[in-house]
Order: sequence, then structure tokens, then C-alpha cells
Amino acid sequence: MRVTCPNCGSKAVITSRENVADNVSELYCSCSNTKECGATFVASLAFKHYLNPPRGDVARLAAGVLKNLPKPMQIDLLKE
Repeated sequence: MRVTCPNCGSKAVITSRENVADNVSELYCSCSNTKECGATFVASLAFKHYLNPPRGDVARLAAGVLKNLPKPMQIDLLKE
């Protein structure tokens, strides 16, 4: 992951990280352009959503849906 300085656009270095909530972190960063900028700043990093959910989650979800269907529908779906 690349972080850039919001002031000058140079590459920045992540110096530390603080978890503020589940799936949300604050990244403490410093600009690598120390001669002309030298800014230090905090950026947020958060998990947003899956593009492809983990395989185990999909299987659990499918099993839960199947369990709640009437038996004849379960049998029909499992035949396919």
C-alpha cells in the first residue's frame, strides 16, 4: 500500500498504526520529502466490503438458508 503526502504528493512513510475500532485503523505518517515539506499527518484505513466473500462464510450462509426451507424445496435444490 502506498501513502502519499496530502500536501506535496511525495511518498510518505507509515510510522505507526492505532486500531480505533474493528476494521478501522489510524495510520501515522510522515512525508519523505523532508527538505521541502516534512509534513506529518494521520490517515484512516478501513475495511469496506468483500469483493469475494471467504469460502467458509458462503458455505455457512448456504447451509443456513437450506435449513430454513421446507423439506421438498431442500430436496429439489440438492438434486440440481
